[in-house]
Amino acid sequence: MDAKRRARWALLVGVLAVWGVQRIVAQGDPRPLRIETGPTFYFDAISYSSNQPHKSRIDAYVQVPHEEIRFVKEGDLFVGRYEVTLSFFTPSKQLVHDEIWSVDVRATDFAQTTSDRMYSLSQRTVDIDPGNYGITVQVRDQESQRISQRRRSLLVTDYSKDSLSLSDIMLVSRLSTAGEKKSIVPIISGNISQSSEGFFVFFEVYSPKWVDSLQFTWKIVNGDKIIVFRRNQVEALTGRKTQVFLKVDSLDVPMGRYALLVDAVPTNRAGDSLVDLNAVSSRTFTVRSLDLPAAVLDLDKAIEQLVYIARGSELQYIREAPNEEEKRQRFLEFWGKRDPEPQTSRNELMDEYYARVEYANQNFKHYLEGWKTDMGMVYIRFGPAENIERHPFEYDTKPYEIWYYYQLNRQFIFVDDTGFGDYRLRYPTTDLWGRIR
Repeated sequence: MDAKRRARWALLVGVLAVWGVQRIVAQGDPRPLRIETGPTFYFDAISYSSNQPHKSRIDAYVQVPHEEIRFVKEGDLFVGRYEVTLSFFTPSKQLVHDEIWSVDVRATDFAQTTSDRMYSLSQRTVDIDPGNYGITVQVRDQESQRISQRRRSLLVTDYSKDSLSLSDIMLVSRLSTAGEKKSIVPIISGNISQSSEGFFVFFEVYSPKWVDSLQFTWKIVNGDKIIVFRRNQVEALTGRKTQVFLKVDSLDVPMGRYALLVDAVPTNRAGDSLVDLNAVSSRTFTVRSLDLPAAVLDLDKAIEQLVYIARGSELQYIREAPNEEEKRQRFLEFWGKRDPEPQTSRNELMDEYYARVEYANQNFKHYLEGWKTDMGMVYIRFGPAENIERHPFEYDTKPYEIWYYYQLNRQFIFVDDTGFGDYRLRYPTTDLWGRIR
């Protein structure tokens, strides 16, 4: 690791230690890993029609930010290398496709190696039988040997039938045209900035020969199924396969998760809809703020989650802001005072804290949200344990776990009194500052 990066992380660890939420490298992890110790990366997989008979095509994209890659100096350049493993599994866990490729990343100056605005993007195409699949993507940084893994499910449609169908939807940040050729920059993360000037939507239409045009209905709905964007437009088709782009203007909507829904209905020459045939496609995305961690999609919830590190007076000050903008500013001021490296665009401490909150929500949820549970509280405050003893099945003893933090000279004992996985903190019985329940 270069001297600048070592200094940056030494400062970050120092700040975390002062707060009592010191980051510890986990030898044992309390639950299957979701927030990875390796490079953070983004992944997307989109299914289209294939040129091979009875097959569909998957375009898989992997995006790794430069700041997540370990670069080394080679001559006049800084070079980083990582390896990607892409695997497809059937619902019965049978491996049906596996491939590995390496990516070299070159930067001309050191600032590019730590930039949070630069990234490496690679793409692979796989022709596969239609059906349901589980996809696993692993990224290994070849210099640091750190490994991250992500999983997702994918329904691959059979586009070979002579009927109307739509491919999966790709989100596009930029679209440029040179003659008849279009160049696109995909949004692999699925995150749309609140301050953006909008984005494009791209997909393919596969239609019978007799269909001349389609009427598309585009809708974006929020988590409460309320429509926040709607548009109807008619597109002429260019043959069996037609590429369609839609420009979504800047969305004046709160942070959160949204779903984009597209419905296509054939029209006749008079423009009347033929409602007996239609096709649909959809995808989810998030709207977020660039000055907040990707895990923060609800400012009020993020403020509530400060309970483990903020004084009561600090929380009250933020909550009592006269309006939403002032509340946001007070929230950012709280974290700004604790930014371990204010000269950078990222607040590493804030990112780390909400990454732990997200991990707790994914892994410790029971009757409560994961961050409100006792295990969630300990994980958020102290990070992953150095070692964990699990005792799920012992005679005449309720299930329990012991989390060891050797460097902090602490241990925590959680007991499942109900037998339904609701582990409560049994030891220590004091020092529960910030406990939710």
